Amino acid sequence: MPLSGSAALQTSRASVAEDLPRLAADQLRHALRQRHDGAVLADLLEEDLRAALEGLETLRAHLQDVLGALLAPRPTPLDLLEASDDGHAQAALSSLEDTLGGLRRRLAQAAARVAAPARKP
Repeated sequence: MPLSGSAALQTSRASVAEDLPRLAADQLRHALRQRHDGAVLADLLEEDLRAALEGLETLRAHLQDVLGALLAPRPTPLDLLEASDDGHAQAALSSLEDTLGGLRRRLAQAAARVAAPARKP
């Protein structure tokens, strides 16, 4: 069964969003192609970007659940209490803070490597 135009567009957008960390890492690999440690740094940055995007997706999903509960025509106490269960969102937020710290360090390393001339073998 073929996808509708709307579903195909959403799938295409999701595919592009999933590929953005890989594309960004490929760009860095290209910029650091003359450095022996460039590929490793690009791989680590790609992992950080994927982890950060996963954390943001978890937070977005939680907020959608909260909005869904609040926008219900007749919210029930149970629905509101279930929406308040933010354990996964809190864990994602904590992990996101760590990931962003790692991303910041790796970006600083990438900036230094891009700016420095490549070592001759």
